[in-house]
Formats: sequence, structure tokens, C-alpha cells
Amino acid sequence: MSSALVVGSPGCGMTTFFGLLYTAEVRLGIEEADTVRFHFDRESIRRLEAIYGELGSGRFPESEVDWGQHPLAFLLGVRRTPLRHPARSGEPNSLDFDARRVEVGGLTTEEAAELADRDAHLDEMCRRLLRSPIVVALVDATTLPAPGVPASPRLGRDDHRLARTFELAIAYLSAERGGRVRRRLSPIFVLTKCDRLAPVERAALRLGPTGAFPASEKERAAFGGAVLARCFPKTERALAAAGARGVSVAPATWFVSELGIEPDAPDRIRRRWRVPGGGWEPEYPWEEYRALLGRLGVLAHRLREAPAT
Repeated sequence: MSSALVVGSPGCGMTTFFGLLYTAEVRLGIEEADTVRFHFDRESIRRLEAIYGELGSGRFPESEVDWGQHPLAFLLGVRRTPLRHPARSGEPNSLDFDARRVEVGGLTTEEAAELADRDAHLDEMCRRLLRSPIVVALVDATTLPAPGVPASPRLGRDDHRLARTFELAIAYLSAERGGRVRRRLSPIFVLTKCDRLAPVERAALRLGPTGAFPASEKERAAFGGAVLARCFPKTERALAAAGARGVSVAPATWFVSELGIEPDAPDRIRRRWRVPGGGWEPEYPWEEYRALLGRLGVLAHRLREAPAT
């Protein structure tokens, strides 16, 4: 099974992130069922549908889920070969799909740092998530200072906890046996709550000339590197020190998450009609989440296919 651990500070929007991830998976399954398929476990569906319904109705999710004890579990199927008969693409043979089981769970950095500091005895579920070779760090964009502005005490605390979280994950990953592939960490960073930034704040953070997130991988890497160096120096050092534990760290990838908010109702999410397929969905950066799912799929595929040593 491939697994990914999602971490973030309390209030970073983790429940909304999981809801939007599922929203994107639903859309991807509708629009690209010929190439990608998802099948969620019944328990995961039950939790996600409640959040999905709230987002689709224009409300922020009220449901609080313990994502550490109740991770998402789903089967991801990716077509092995290109379609040869477009006219029959509506009924592809299931044997054409390469399926792999994926588990995505979450911990707050506060919880993870406390576990690291106490050297606590962990249950099997928590240990499995901490051994994840993929760590998705949610970064609350509203806590980031503009260039030249000192970091706030809160951000310094967030940096300390995120660094401890990565150190804990690296320690568990380094203790894994069975091959080099399990000793490679792929960090993914997602800027959340960007909708809470005023235009001048977006410009100050250098989110592109019009407030848009950089499009090219090179620009995103430069942006992310600057954010880590300026706002998360302890986290940057923790990732750089992973090699001493026998864990290689892949270049970090960066994504952005935000919601369209009604101008006269800050607690209401704008909705749009999903085409094709129909149905309402929240106004969110679909292409960002599509790319994020693609990145998770590529990493899961590499983990499965890489030979053990």
C-alpha cells in the first residue's frame, strides 16, 4: 500500500483540504474515467460525503475528523495503455487499469511535535502514517509575512513544530527495512487559505504579478525555496539533514489552495456548475488539485514499481 501523511498547524484548513481533494477526485472520475478511476472504502465515503455536501452547498465544513485514526483509503486505477477505440471509451475493461491501494491520513504538527518530544508509544495506524514516503505539509498563507517583515512568534512556533514533524517522519522512514525506495522522502507543500489574503497581501508575497501562483515548476521551486528560507528555516534544515539518517529528499513541489468567497458573506463559498457531469461544486483551483492528484499518482506508481534491494 502507498501512503501519504498530511500535516499542518491547527486551523490550517485540513478538513477543507481533504474535502477539496475528494471534490477533485469526483470530478476527475467523471471527466477522465477512461484514464483514471477511484474507488473509496465505505467508511471513507461516509466521512467524505458529509464534507463534500457542505462544500457543494457553499458552506465551510463543520465536521472535525481525526484523520490520523481515520485516514482515507481508496483504490487508484490508472490505464496501462492509451485508448484505441474512442467510440467504446465509456466501457473500458477493468483489466486495462493498473490499480494500487492508497492511504492518506493527517496529523497536526502540534500532535506530531508532541509525539516526537515525548517519544511516546504509538499505535500501528500512527506508525504506518509516519513511515509514509510522501508528506504533504499544509502552510497557512495568512501567517506568512511580506518580504522584509520579521516572522511572527506564531510562525516561529509553526516552523519548530513542522521541523519536528519532518524529523519524526524521517526517523521512522530511516528505520524501514526492505529497500532504497522506502528511504526516499517526497515533500509536498500546499499554501492554504489564500482566499483570506487581500490583493495587496498577495502581491507582497509575490504570488505573481496579478496575485496568481507561479505557473512554471522553476518559478514555483524558487518561490517555495524563498518561503522555506525566510519563514521555515528550521524545517529547511530538518529536510537538509535527512541524508545523515540515510533518507534522500526529493525536490519539494508546491501547490495552492483557496476558495471563492461571497463578497458580502465571508462565511459563504461561491459555487459553480460542474460541466460535464452536472452538479454543484465549490469554486476552488481545480487545476491545482488535479496536478496534486497527478503528483500523488506518479509517486505511488514509482513506489510500487521500484525494485526492493
